[in-house]
Amino acid sequence: MSKKTISGDYFRLFVRREGKVVLGRRFSNMWLLTGVLALTFLAIAFSNASLNYLSFKMNDPFINWLNIENTSDKSDYYGLTAALEDSAFLHKYHIVGYQEDYKFSYNFFTRQKSLRYFTGRFFQELNTPLIDAILSNDNVVRGQRVESVEEIDPQSIGVIMTEEMLLSLGYDNAPAYIGYARYSPDADTLGFRLYVEDYAEVPVPVLGIVRKLPGNVDFISSSFFLEQDFNDYSNPFYMTNPEYASSLHYFVPEGMDEDAFVEEVMEVAGAEGIDLMADAQSFYLPQIEPFKAGGFISFYPNDNTGLRVLQEVGDEIASRYPSEDVVRVFDFDFSDSYVSQISFVSVHFEDLDMIKDFENFVKEEFYIEIEMSQINAKENFNAVSVMANILSWAIVIFSILCIVLFIVNLLQSYFQKVKKNLGTFKAFGISNTELISVYILIMSVMVVAATLLSFTAVFIVQLILPLLGIVRDGSFSYLSIWSMKTLYAVIIVWISSMVTVYQVMGKLLSATPGDLIYDRQ
Repeated sequence: MSKKTISGDYFRLFVRREGKVVLGRRFSNMWLLTGVLALTFLAIAFSNASLNYLSFKMNDPFINWLNIENTSDKSDYYGLTAALEDSAFLHKYHIVGYQEDYKFSYNFFTRQKSLRYFTGRFFQELNTPLIDAILSNDNVVRGQRVESVEEIDPQSIGVIMTEEMLLSLGYDNAPAYIGYARYSPDADTLGFRLYVEDYAEVPVPVLGIVRKLPGNVDFISSSFFLEQDFNDYSNPFYMTNPEYASSLHYFVPEGMDEDAFVEEVMEVAGAEGIDLMADAQSFYLPQIEPFKAGGFISFYPNDNTGLRVLQEVGDEIASRYPSEDVVRVFDFDFSDSYVSQISFVSVHFEDLDMIKDFENFVKEEFYIEIEMSQINAKENFNAVSVMANILSWAIVIFSILCIVLFIVNLLQSYFQKVKKNLGTFKAFGISNTELISVYILIMSVMVVAATLLSFTAVFIVQLILPLLGIVRDGSFSYLSIWSMKTLYAVIIVWISSMVTVYQVMGKLLSATPGDLIYDRQ
């Protein structure tokens, strides 16, 4: 007998009617499958989010940097720095380079007449691989940074600050400058505003906003900034300075109409009876240039202009641009200075293979105890991440087994009801291949529909949790459904389901038409 094919119309009718039976009463079978898949995706989403959170906490973008603090008088700290000059020593312990820096814990930054205490580290150079790692894409917040470390002036007084510091100062977006509080008694006699305890505000450029910094400090800057802060010779940040009060320099952000700004300043000055001359070319100081693009405009008053009147002009301009990055800046009296006590040496490792040997050598040779908690945390994170991945995949495999058993039981139960009809089809010459293809199509649609429903349900839960305030550290969600693991799980579920249908129906349909019709075992 030649094999016959099911016509298109009858095939669609067959699929529709048999599909209703397979799906169960009120789609009960599909809802059960959806529930199993939803639990699977929920486990994957929780695993992904937990690993992302651990990665943020443990896996610093500058993990290959080891900070060695100069805290003990017994330590041969300068012996270590001398050893780091030896290329053979660097090669032996896989060290790429090192740099020295300072730590200062009494820096005040200000906004809205309040002073905030922050801790900073000050590096001898800002054009280094460590700063490059700090300003990496993974660590920078919303791209708020200088284009590259090569653009930072070696004598910049700019700061790279954490997002936490930014928020604690009350900013929603990164400003071009933040206010640094400098003790400047009697600066108010020149027209400058004073805050608590005779502190005046010094505009400091922002070079970048990042999530984390080495040593959990709030900001980093150049050692030049620290040197000038301690500089008692020229006191560059001392705002009780008539030269500062008599100057009117502004940073104007890119995209702003400079001509309109100049006209407005001239108008305000004219109302105060002041003649100004504007110059947007001659005034440029890379030491105070922020990460935001823009330019400097300088206004020069005549020699008879009173300082207080000039300050009134500056206050009026500030009141007209309260939310803009239009900032009055100053040509500070920088001069050479020096800070003697090094606080840290930061060692850059190519990899972590020899870091334990380096720790032991430094301890025995130079009597220096190295804080290795970050390195240990990295190793622990690797172990935890492997365990989390194994557990999540174990859940996926368990759910696949449940789905396979569910499909096997469903098809066997269904087959007992319709095997006489299927025997009749076979007797009329319909091939096993065509009959199996019907059930593969039905189960494929069922699995795809259940996958979409369960995926959508988990994604909605993922969106709702942050709205309800259920997050880690204020920003990390407990669920993260989007990942390659989810895609792999979907593919594996679909393939295993189709293979199960093919195997089960192939075995059940291997009986002869007579055995099926007359229910012979």
